[in-house]
Order: sequence, then structure tokens, then C-alpha cells
Amino acid sequence: MQFSGKNREGIDVGRSEEDGHLGHRQTAKVLANEWEYEQVLEEIGFGKTQWLLLLISGLITTTSMAAQTSLGIIAIASQCEFNMTQGEKGVMMASSVAGIVVSTYIWGYISDVVGRRSLLVWCTFITSALLLITMFVTNIWLFNFINLIMGISLGGISGTLYPYLGEFNTFKYRAVVINYCNMFVSVAAIYMPATAWLVLSSDWSLPITSSFSFRPWRLILLFNLLPGFLGILMMLPFPESPKFLLAQQKHDQAVAAINWISKCNRNIDVKSLLKITELRMKTEELSESLQLITGRNICSILKNIWKATVPLFHKPYGGNFSLAVVAMCGLFFASNGMQIWYPEIVNRSAHGSETGQSATVCKILDESFERDHLRIVNSTDSAEDIKTCNDSINAKTYVDNIIMGLAFLVGFSVQGAILNPLGRKNVLLSALGLGVLSGLLLHFVTNTTGILILFCLYILLPGLSISTMCGALVDLVPTQLSLWFARTFSSHLINN
Repeated sequence: MQFSGKNREGIDVGRSEEDGHLGHRQTAKVLANEWEYEQVLEEIGFGKTQWLLLLISGLITTTSMAAQTSLGIIAIASQCEFNMTQGEKGVMMASSVAGIVVSTYIWGYISDVVGRRSLLVWCTFITSALLLITMFVTNIWLFNFINLIMGISLGGISGTLYPYLGEFNTFKYRAVVINYCNMFVSVAAIYMPATAWLVLSSDWSLPITSSFSFRPWRLILLFNLLPGFLGILMMLPFPESPKFLLAQQKHDQAVAAINWISKCNRNIDVKSLLKITELRMKTEELSESLQLITGRNICSILKNIWKATVPLFHKPYGGNFSLAVVAMCGLFFASNGMQIWYPEIVNRSAHGSETGQSATVCKILDESFERDHLRIVNSTDSAEDIKTCNDSINAKTYVDNIIMGLAFLVGFSVQGAILNPLGRKNVLLSALGLGVLSGLLLHFVTNTTGILILFCLYILLPGLSISTMCGALVDLVPTQLSLWFARTFSSHLINN
């Protein structure tokens, strides 16, 4: 009697008149028919399931990124309606990011208990609902509060999406698929300014109540939610991750999920594909995070998570980890921080260049802020101040942001091609060195094209360096600590 599986030798049990040998034959059948999840995925192959899930993940990533980066343009378009100061603009831009930072670390563990698919579906629906609600909010602080809550739900997406996507792919394709999903960050960087340009190209106002008129900038929020909402509707037929179900000891549900993948990819059930009568899956090990959050209450759960994270700060890993935290703060300040403010910078610079000025970006910004300050000081009537407020966005703002998105798309492709031949250290040091040089030159260059190129390099190179540094540092810590390192930086890496 012989059973076949990938990398498995047939088990031949000879006939015997003794009853004991019948038991051995049955045991051999069970063992020979017990499959590793990775082996079954290899037998099914890469197909429609993986392609659709990649598209779905990309659509959700687009919404996640657009919801954050669009605030840079919304802050300009809504500044007169909300009567915002520069400080209030900063709070608006930081609100959703703050929610992501404070929540993603915990969301990763929650997904190991309630399931990847369930959490992903709910968080995406909540994000879409909150984006829809903010379209009709008239108070700036309520707008910021809803964005903070939305950031928390976005944290659930970023902490769940990549594990779910990865667990539907074999080791051979996992890194490639996740890398392609990362490319949708660049797609979002192009999609957001393009749709904003389309929406804000006309200036109209639709009165809803005596105190509220619906203006074009609010439609940007609708365009932000559409890709993710479409993606999550496409995901509804998908099952929970079979790997997660096996870790939860839900064998029958895991087999049903695997059978769904087989029918979708090969139009045949998995037992017929493997030419077996019964599929028995080897149980996955209980994840470390699942073990941690099985405490009695929330305090014990948080205490267990903290205990598991503390070793990262102890010798011999504490030095590297602490340096990584400092380095990451600098990289995100230069990349994410500047990228959110980039529309404001370009818009002010564009208005300055229209007056015929030829100066550095710093000088143009100083003069722009000085004009705003004088307008406020000389204004005696708040109603008149609102009338003279300028919330127009120069076409150059959209064009430069689209170019920035294209630069990220090219940058991801080039980095993937040169990383192995040149080595991570050389690529990282070169990128950071060129990024620093670009930042210094921004203080002196007056040519508009030169400023655009330098800004692209200043934002792009630190952004690309983040994933490179994470990959290098994960290799420096042992396997049992790599999970906590990954959890610490996952939200920042994904949302960059």
C-alpha cells in the first residue's frame, strides 16, 4: 500500500497473518496521509487565489495610504472652511498616523486570536464608514478625533493584511508577493493627488443646511475609501487563513479552506488533486503571540507582551535595537513627515514663484508665512479674514506629488535589482548619504526643477532605506526575538 505526497516516500506494508500488523498498516496510512500546509500549497500551485488576493491587498493598501497622505491636500483645501492655523493643520495631518502608531503593536496579537480575515474585514469596513462620516463633519476637532479613531482601525489593517496575504503563499512566492503589494504604496502616492486634482479642478458649493455647504474637497474622502471598499467586497468569499485555523486546532475548517483554494486554482477538490481519500493536516504550532494573550485579563496580557518585548533592549541586542529606534525616527521624520507636508510646501512655493521670485524654497516659505501673519495682524473683521483666505491649490502641487509617487515606484524597482549585487550595507549608506546631501542642497538651490529633484531624493531615499534597515536588523536578533522586533516596526514599515 503506497501513498504519495511531495518529498514523501511511499510506505509499503507487507501482508501478515498476525492481527498486530493490521494496526501497523493503519498507522502507516495515517502518517503517510498527514500533510504539511506548505506542501499542500505547493501541490495546488500559484493561481487565481493568489492573484486575486494580491489585487485585494493592493486595493486595501491604496485606501490605507491615501487616507493618510491625502490630509496634506485636504488641510490646504479646507483651511478657510475650518479657519485653521498652521498648528491646527499639523494636528490634522498627524491625527490618523497617531492612531496607527498607538494601536498596530496590539492589533498584531489580536489577529492571532480572532483571525486575520475577520479583523481585516471589520477594520476595513470601519475605516470606510469613518471616511464617509468625515465627509459631513463641520468641526475641525471632531474631524481630527474621527481621524484618530480611523487611524486605530488602519492599524488593524496594517497589522493583519501582510500575515493574511503571506499565509496564502508558499515560501517561494511569499516575499515576492509582499514586495508587489508594497508597490501599491507607490500606486496610492499617484492615485491620491490625481483624484484630488480631478475633484478640486472645479470650485462649487452645494448648500446642505444654513451653516453647512458641501465643497469639492470632501469628495477626496470618498475617492479614498473606494479602493479599499471594493477590495473588501472582493474578499468576502475568501476563507480564513488555513494556517491560522490549523494553529487554532480547527482542522475541519482548515481543510475546507484549503479545498476552497484548490477549487479556485485548479477547479478540482484537494483530495482529487492529491489522489487521496482523506486529507489529514499537520497541526501548526501555537504562535507565541497567541500564547501571550491567553491571560486572565487585559492587564496580564499587556504584562506578558511587555515581558516578551523587554529582551530586545538588553545585551547583546539592546545597543543595536536602540540605535535602530533612533535611526528609524530620523528616517520617518525625513520621509513620512516631509511627505505629508510636501503638498503645503509645494503650494506655497508655487504661489511664490508666480510672483517672479527666484529664491530658495526656505526663503519663499518664509515670505509666504510672513504674508499670512501680516494678513492676520492687519485684519479687524473675522468674516472679512475668511473672505480673503486663500485655499486654492496650484496645479504644480498635484503634478509634483504625482512625480513623487512615480519616483517611489521606480525606486522600489531599482532597489530590488541592486540590493543583492551591491549588498545591503552599501545600498543603505549610499542612500542615506545621498539623502543628506539632497537635504543640504535644498538650502541653496533656486531652480524649480532642481528643487523638485532634491525633494524627491530627500523623501524617497530615507523611505526606501527603512525596509532595508529592518531587514538587516531582523537578521541580527535571534529567531525567538525577531517576532517582537517585527511587531515593533511593522506599523511604521507598512505605513511608510
